[in-house]
Amino acid sequence: MNIYANYNLLQHNTFHFPVSARFFIEVRHASAIPTLRQDPVISSLPWQVIGGGSNLVLTQDLDAVVIHCIYDEIKLLKEDHGSVWLSVGAGCPWHNLVTYTVDHGWWGLENLALIPGTVGAAPVQNIGAYGAEVQDTITRVQSFDLRDGRRVELRKSECGFSYRNSIFKQSLANRVLIHRVTFRLRKHATPNLMHEPLHEALIKKYDTIEQITPRQIYDEVIILRNQRIPDPKILGSAGSFFKNPSISSTHYQTLIAQHPNMPSHKTPDGQIKIPAAWLIEQAQWKGKRISDAGVHVNHALILVNYGSATGKNLLELADKIRDDVINQFSIALEKEVVVI
Repeated sequence: MNIYANYNLLQHNTFHFPVSARFFIEVRHASAIPTLRQDPVISSLPWQVIGGGSNLVLTQDLDAVVIHCIYDEIKLLKEDHGSVWLSVGAGCPWHNLVTYTVDHGWWGLENLALIPGTVGAAPVQNIGAYGAEVQDTITRVQSFDLRDGRRVELRKSECGFSYRNSIFKQSLANRVLIHRVTFRLRKHATPNLMHEPLHEALIKKYDTIEQITPRQIYDEVIILRNQRIPDPKILGSAGSFFKNPSISSTHYQTLIAQHPNMPSHKTPDGQIKIPAAWLIEQAQWKGKRISDAGVHVNHALILVNYGSATGKNLLELADKIRDDVINQFSIALEKEVVVI
């Protein structure tokens, strides 16, 4: 356990906001929680859990205890003829895990390459990209109760996974610290090519789907992401700022009559999902900026910090975008990022 006072979180949020925390504490094992609770100052403050900070908008200094798990081991729990089960520490960088699985030829995480953040944050957000979501491979999540260090283990069915959401983002937010995540990966599988640009890119390179390996999907995903999404180490961002909204079939019919080229797909519950990036682009926000807060030139769903923008600046920009989309399409965009 490492404890830092008046700690600058600049390196712990991908927007690069120079926000400070009263205390920043790195935790490896459950035993740290009861020890921390015995300190009268630390126990009296609110506790805030963060992973890699790749989905955060920090708007002010935090008079709080920021808890960060640094346990990062990858363990092979078991395997059979068709699958492997991995237990992975919450502090492991997500892309490192994806690379590890692809190096072994295992299927399941290859579509999620190059997503910033940590393994512990992945189930919180139920991260997804290129036709895959992390819930597709998770079997259980092990965490610590932040009140007493008691172990809390949830099966996949208990995690409340939905689109960019989970129980860890709702009722268990800042109540537990995720410590380990167990994944089931396949030794043999059919490539997930549901995302059309990924499908098109790979079909051009390989004659049959049977020729495609996890490594090839991984490599192509990295190419696609680098073409459109800025590297947060270079340009401050947090990936997708808004969720893709779902609307009723009736609303969709009204809009498609006005916008025949509007992309969409039907969800299992009968709703129609519209790409938020398309809506933002139609509202003429792609590539625009207000001072150092802006919308990326290559991807309208990515809001960026060009240098000196604050969290409040980013939220002001997001509100203007949201208002314009509402006025033009009667669709209210919901933030995917967590605002603190």
